Amino acid sequence: MRTLIKILGLTLLLICLQACEEDEGNDLTGSVISISDIQGSWNATRAEFDIAGTGTSMAIDIVAAGGTVTLVIQSNGRFTLTITQTGQTPEISTGQMSFDEDLLVVEFDDSPGESEFFGIQSTATTLSINGQTEFDLDDDGTDDPARVELDFVRA
Repeated sequence: MRTLIKILGLTLLLICLQACEEDEGNDLTGSVISISDIQGSWNATRAEFDIAGTGTSMAIDIVAAGGTVTLVIQSNGRFTLTITQTGQTPEISTGQMSFDEDLLVVEFDDSPGESEFFGIQSTATTLSINGQTEFDLDDDGTDDPARVELDFVRA
């Protein structure tokens, strides 16, 4: 009887661990979109970052200002985001994408354990991502909280 209780307890523990693992945001399928729908290479047609400061507002559309933004998404959710502002060195970010229902969950490699959540819309040839992130809008070397709206076309 004790052996049966130990086996049952171990089985329940393994089931709980599996359930917790699934809740960690590693789901490659959202309620509407999955990683398989958006994997591939994307070029931004709009990359707008803006922040409202005390009495002032700063905004930039990197693409409209002559820069480029590219996004490459692998089938396992790994991604590389390259932002190149005119006359500046490319800023490359990597990380892991997953879904929490209809939200895109992004964990950047330079901030392990911290997730950012974004709205996402996609068709076969377009991808739009929007939400809150950090970006150095005033070129002072420090990232500022910013709203981001990214519109991509499939490369």
